[in-house]
Amino acid sequence: MILIDWFAPGYKAGGPIQSCVNICKALQQQFDIYVLTTNTDHGEAQPYAGIIANTWQYNEQLNVHLFYADKATLSTAIIKQQIKQVNADIVYLNLLFSPFFALYPLWLVLTGQLKKKVVLCPRGTLYQSGLNIKAYKKKPVLFLLRLFGLSKKIIFHASNQREQLAIQQYFPNAHVCLANNLPSFNQQPFASCNKKAGELNIVFIARVVPIKNLLFLIQILEKVKQQVCFTIAGPLEDAAYWAQCEAAINKLPANIVVNYAGPVHNSMVQNILQNNHLFALPTLGENFGHSIFEALQAGRPVLISNQTPWHNLAIQQAGWDLPLSNQLAFVNAIGLLADADQQTFNQYALSAWQYANQFLQQQQHSAAYTKMFL
Repeated sequence: MILIDWFAPGYKAGGPIQSCVNICKALQQQFDIYVLTTNTDHGEAQPYAGIIANTWQYNEQLNVHLFYADKATLSTAIIKQQIKQVNADIVYLNLLFSPFFALYPLWLVLTGQLKKKVVLCPRGTLYQSGLNIKAYKKKPVLFLLRLFGLSKKIIFHASNQREQLAIQQYFPNAHVCLANNLPSFNQQPFASCNKKAGELNIVFIARVVPIKNLLFLIQILEKVKQQVCFTIAGPLEDAAYWAQCEAAINKLPANIVVNYAGPVHNSMVQNILQNNHLFALPTLGENFGHSIFEALQAGRPVLISNQTPWHNLAIQQAGWDLPLSNQLAFVNAIGLLADADQQTFNQYALSAWQYANQFLQQQQHSAAYTKMFL
């Protein structure tokens, strides 16, 4: 049984949705899977169209059972009732600080009301960049979870080594299983796009919130001399932050053209990536970065911070993973790709595609999950 605040057909919460959808796809032949979630997308009050709330439904595409709890009437009683009704052998929790879908089930564990095998995936919420957001709420919760001995009662799922270290920092005696986030395995054949030297199309696909660091990228573009068309795609979750971004956009020189495309459904991401030369995300921290991997899968080099699992990109000519303290390195990377002609760009694009393909071929993706759950 998987508990998560948002699930397909939602897409505005980004990576956590995609991670859990991919778990369902990978393990549907080995497990009977039940997903308990809400009937709205992230940041939305309007329920999904055509979905009946508060009843179990079978999804043939994913081969899973789905319960979309009505967000307007969601309560701990409903969570407890559905956990009891499903009576799953394994309960899989996501996002440590989710009140209904992680903290309340953990309270059931600590009070002896949930005695099944419980696996918790923090999904980056224990990184310092995540803990800094509303720290006044999160740090007391961490203190109480440690005080009541949570690490002795559950299994932690770390999706990379950095997350494993973060878990062990706050829960030193925890039983931690390491299993990489599952990507989409549907990689299309390699395809490039037209590229003129001195011009560059850049795309940013993410929620517009401080942790994704869009403002930093806009300020970087102010120093770029080449012709750049910059597309921003993603929901505006933080109005004050977006206002700062807009102010910075208004200061950009005439050679930088900015377009805001709004939220983008998963089905449109590949098309947007294919129409751009570079995917940029100078994030303060990513647990996996599905959009980063999707860009690589699409054969587009990426410009990211070094706060993700994707490293040594420049060596393989698949992009750049740079320290945020070195703004000049970001400016130079953009300039280098902007100056590239068609032949040079094709090599970057193919290298990015091959980087993703190698990851898909070399990783024993679902085996680690099977081992963790069994």
